[in-house]
Amino acid sequence: MAIHIREVLPLLETMSKQQAHILDRLTSLIGALGAEPDPIEPHLRAMLKPLTQDITEMQQVLSPTESSPGSWANPIG
Repeated sequence: MAIHIREVLPLLETMSKQQAHILDRLTSLIGALGAEPDPIEPHLRAMLKPLTQDITEMQQVLSPTESSPGSWANPIG
């Protein structure tokens, strides 16, 4: 089974956008942790929620679906 670059490029572009979004969130988190000497759990939870949503979305994009024949993630099938 051959992998065509046109099938992979959209996925790589999505991953790149998500990575940039995650990097922005982590940068903001680092700034918040450095500036907050008090307990920051509520602030931390609020900042991590979009990050966990992005990670979940990325996992969904990367996980192969059984309904898509010829999926590049399943080299045996």
